[in-house]
Amino acid sequence: MKRVIAARKPWQVAVLLAALSLGGLGAWYGGASAQVAYSSLTLQGTPVQSVNLYGTEYVDVESLRSLARVVQEGPYLRIDGYGHSIVLPIDEDAYRATTDFNTIQLDTVREQGRTATYVDGAVHVPLEVVARTFGATYSSGTFAMPELRLTGVSSSVGTSADRLVLDLTQDTDVFTELRGNDVHVVVRGAAGDQRRYTTTGKFISGARVIKDGDDLRLRFSLPKDSGYRMYKVIRPGSVRVVVDAGPSIERTAPALLDRIARPLIVIEPVLTRQAKDGGSDFSLDVAKKALALLNEAGWQVKLTRDGTSDASLDQKMELARQSDVYLMLDVSHIGVEGVVAPGVKVYQQLSENSSEYVANIRAGENPAYASNAVSDLGGTRILTEALVKELGTQSIKAQQRPLSKVLTLGEAPQAGLLLELGSLDSADDVAALGDDAFRQRLAVGVARSVAGYLSKKVENAAVLPEGGAAAPVGEGEGSGQ
Repeated sequence: MKRVIAARKPWQVAVLLAALSLGGLGAWYGGASAQVAYSSLTLQGTPVQSVNLYGTEYVDVESLRSLARVVQEGPYLRIDGYGHSIVLPIDEDAYRATTDFNTIQLDTVREQGRTATYVDGAVHVPLEVVARTFGATYSSGTFAMPELRLTGVSSSVGTSADRLVLDLTQDTDVFTELRGNDVHVVVRGAAGDQRRYTTTGKFISGARVIKDGDDLRLRFSLPKDSGYRMYKVIRPGSVRVVVDAGPSIERTAPALLDRIARPLIVIEPVLTRQAKDGGSDFSLDVAKKALALLNEAGWQVKLTRDGTSDASLDQKMELARQSDVYLMLDVSHIGVEGVVAPGVKVYQQLSENSSEYVANIRAGENPAYASNAVSDLGGTRILTEALVKELGTQSIKAQQRPLSKVLTLGEAPQAGLLLELGSLDSADDVAALGDDAFRQRLAVGVARSVAGYLSKKVENAAVLPEGGAAAPVGEGEGSGQ
C-alpha cells in the first residue's frame, strides 16, 4: 500500500523552512560560542585581547609584534625574538590548527603541534607554542619573559679539551676577549651572581663570574699551548653558551690582539730640500737613532725611508693605518728673508680621522676591542705631553702647537704627531742640529716617550675595566655538573 503525503499549503512550507533555518543557525552559533571565547591577556605587562579557540589560547599577530618580529610569507608565519625562531603554517581550518595535525618548526626542531589560524579574518598564534620556544613564563591569561640572567655554569671534562656551559634565560650578545692568558666571556646586559666555579678538568681548573657594569664576565685561565672556541646552542626554551678549551684547539687571536702585544711604531723622516741637495739629513739621522734605541728595547719600528729608498704616499698611508704610533720628523724651512720660526715644536693634529671606521668609533660606536683598535684624540695628546716632558729631561724645550690636517697623520687610528726638530732658517737651530750629541738627545726623548706611552697602553689592555675586579658579592664554590 502506497503512503500518500498530503500536499502542504504555501504558507505552511514557508513556516517549516523558517523553523529549520533558525534551528540550524541557532545550533551553529551555539556550537561556535562553546568553542570560541574572547578573553583578556597580560602580554609582557601589556593588556591585550586573546581568543580561547577549542581550549587553546591564541593571540593576534599585531599584539605579538610588541614582543617579537612577525612576518607572513605566503601561507607561513615566521616569528623571531629573543634569539629564537618559529615557523608556523597558517591553517584555515581553525579546529585542525589546534591539533597536532600540522608540522611546525621551533628553532631547529620540527614537530607536530598547534599552529596559526584565522579568527575573524586576522591571523592568530597559539601562545603555548611561543612561550615554550621563547622560554617564557605562561599560564592562561598571563605571558611574561624572564629577565636576562645567567642561571648557572656547568662543566665537563674531555681527553684533550674541557668544556664550560653557560645557561641563559634569553639570547643576548656574547663575545670573548683574550687578555694575556685569561679568556673573558662577556655576556651583554645579563644579571647573575658573582661567584667562583671549580671544575675537575685538567685544562680549565676553575672560572669566575664578575659584574662589569651592565654586563657579566666569566673569566678563566688558558693553559700554555691551548686554544679555545665559543659558540651558542639555541633550542626551544633554552640558550646555552659553550666554551671549549684545551691543546686540541688551535690557539688563535684576533690580529688586533697581536698588535697590542707587539705594537707598530712608524717614523717618517721628512726629506728636506737641503737633504735633497746633498746637505745634512737631520731628520733621517734622528729617526735612525730613535730606531736603534727602540729596537734595542724590543719594540717594532719601521721607517718610511732609510736613505736609499723612500715609501710612496700610498705606502705611507697604509703604514699609518697599521700603526700604533705614527711620528713625522721634519726640519722647517720657510725661505722668506726675515721670517724665522726657530725651536723644537711638537704638532698634534686635532682634525677628524678620514677613516669611516675610526670616525664612527670616535663618535660613540663601541665594538669589541674598539678601544684597543682606535684611540680617541686623547692618545695623541697623551703622547704629545709625554714627548714634551721627555725632551725637557734632555734639556730641550719644545713648544706645543696645533696642526691642520696632514694625510698620513689623518690615517693613524691611534696616536700621530709631527715633531719639528728645528728650523733651517735659524743659524742657532742649524748649529744645534749639526751637533751629534744634540741629535742623540732628541732621539732619546722620542724613544722614551713612545716606549712609555705604548707600555702603558699594553698594560691597560690586560686590565679589566674599573670596577671589573671587585670582590664577588657571593663567594661560593660551584662545581660543574
